[in-house]
Amino acid sequence: MSFRPRFSDLFFLLIKLLMWLIIALELFKIASYIATTLPQFQSSQDYTFRLVVRILNLLIIYEIFLTLTSAFEFHRIKLTYVVDTAIIFFIRELIVVVFSSKEVSPTTALTFGGLIFSLGLLRIISVRFSPAKSSKG
Repeated sequence: MSFRPRFSDLFFLLIKLLMWLIIALELFKIASYIATTLPQFQSSQDYTFRLVVRILNLLIIYEIFLTLTSAFEFHRIKLTYVVDTAIIFFIRELIVVVFSSKEVSPTTALTFGGLIFSLGLLRIISVRFSPAKSSKG
């Protein structure tokens, strides 16, 4: 029996290290942003908006990495991870639209609401009818 790691195991380890490095760098960027803007903080809406967008970007990156890790580990992509990423992305876009413009048109509001509702339903269905659950039963 050989104890040499396979190429795929090394590649997977390298990808995981790269993922954690990117997440650490994003956290450092958020901390740096807070540290540089905190002394002149005047409870501005722009500061809060930028901070929320950066944190949501970090969550999107984390969800994408979770999907990639799952794909490498289980050799399939879990639908719940993809849907979670899409939900976070659309919530981020909704926040950007709401904070960047003065008025949101009813069409835009209904579109975002419908998308988030549909993705929420898809997530519930994917958890309820998961292949892992159906193979155990």
